[in-house]
Amino acid sequence: MKCVLDASMALSFVLADEFTSESERALSRIAADGAVVPALWEYEVLNGLRSAERRGRITEAAITNALQGLSGLRIETHRQSIDRPQVLAIANRLDLSVYDASYAWVAMQTNLPLATVDAKLGKAAAAAGIALI
Repeated sequence: MKCVLDASMALSFVLADEFTSESERALSRIAADGAVVPALWEYEVLNGLRSAERRGRITEAAITNALQGLSGLRIETHRQSIDRPQVLAIANRLDLSVYDASYAWVAMQTNLPLATVDAKLGKAAAAAGIALI
């Protein structure tokens, strides 16, 4: 079954110091079944990689490899138009950023579990009845 992939989990796939057994399980599942992401996902991943490079955690060459690896996964962008009031309501109700609320919203719209290593998002999603992988 597909899942909703957030940027924190995707970054854990490519940043060696963040790769865990949880990352490995999610990566295997996504490699087999694919994932759905909100439109902002690529920007968040790129920003995370840029931040990691600035902090000396990853090289430019490793970023190129990371982007190639991520592009090899079956990741599709959720195409339904965003329901702005719903996303804001989710952000307010779960005390999340609008960015994180967008992952919860996509999970709710698609009825798919969420793959995240973001503790706050994971806790909020579970409280909202969203399955986690």
